[in-house]
Amino acid sequence: MRTNEKKSLSLQYIYDTVIKEDPKLVWVRDRIQAADWPIHIAPEEGRLLQLLIRLGGIKKIVEVGTHAGYSTMWMAMALPTEGHVFTIERDKNRISMARETFLHFEEHTSKITLLEGKALDILGSLEKEGPFDMVFIDADKLNYINYLNWAEKNVRSGGLIIGDNTFLSGAVYGKPSTERISPSALEAVNAFNKRLGNPSMYCGVMLPTKEGWTMGVKL
Repeated sequence: MRTNEKKSLSLQYIYDTVIKEDPKLVWVRDRIQAADWPIHIAPEEGRLLQLLIRLGGIKKIVEVGTHAGYSTMWMAMALPTEGHVFTIERDKNRISMARETFLHFEEHTSKITLLEGKALDILGSLEKEGPFDMVFIDADKLNYINYLNWAEKNVRSGGLIIGDNTFLSGAVYGKPSTERISPSALEAVNAFNKRLGNPSMYCGVMLPTKEGWTMGVKL
């Protein structure tokens, strides 16, 4: 979980110098802080998503876990006019927040399709839209390995798979910061991390962000 704790001097410098978060994105974060758990990505991660999208010539994305649409908008803003992100959310309150978010970014909403329901039920119906250039996973940790199984079949060679929160509150390397981590969730995230770190399948890396990011280019 992310909080509004004080930034380090180095991170504040990064924010002031290169992040330059759009005021409408700040508005989305403020709404989340007021109405929900602040478990969205950080602005520096949003900028990294944009960098990866532009570097990889990415046009077609699947996002598993919309929340209030904060990460969705970072990605949509970096996509070309013909690009598209299919984003999946099952929580009704977050779906409502996401739809309100998208209304405030009219110039990008045509790039977004919000799909309502459980991701494992929806992903199968998305296969006809593939192959995809990128899959961004930020949802229930218990199913991370299931989402990766789907992504491996539906992301093109040279495409990108990213998982957020892959430190699992510290559980993957030590004592977790919360007691809400189940053994099955820990097993799923560990398997996710190890597979994306398999050099015979991916050019992968794990970044030591506050919550942990694991990503790999499919070979």
